[in-house]
Amino acid sequence: MPGKSQRAGWNEDEDAFQPLPTYMELAMAAAVAHEVPPASPRPGLPGLSIIEKLVAVGIVCLAFYGMALIGCGLFLKAEAKRTGFITQRMMSAELQQADFDIRFPAHVIN
Repeated sequence: MPGKSQRAGWNEDEDAFQPLPTYMELAMAAAVAHEVPPASPRPGLPGLSIIEKLVAVGIVCLAFYGMALIGCGLFLKAEAKRTGFITQRMMSAELQQADFDIRFPAHVIN
């Protein structure tokens, strides 16, 4: 078999020479390869002005401040309730002329 190539699947179309690319084609291919992808839309509040964004940030800050005040109020209520229980136990112990120690519960006699 004269003229048979060593690689499998060889045909005469692959043997034909292709024209080399021109400088213009090479430059366009390089430009396309280095193009920057289109910028994605900015996250956040894109349609609002600076003043509107400041107002929105102010509202969020006030909401957090309100939650902090509510938390402080609930803490103070719990402290007052606990202090009330301790004060009540102290008063009852004083009326009974007994020693009062907040670490141990009072002995109740039925």
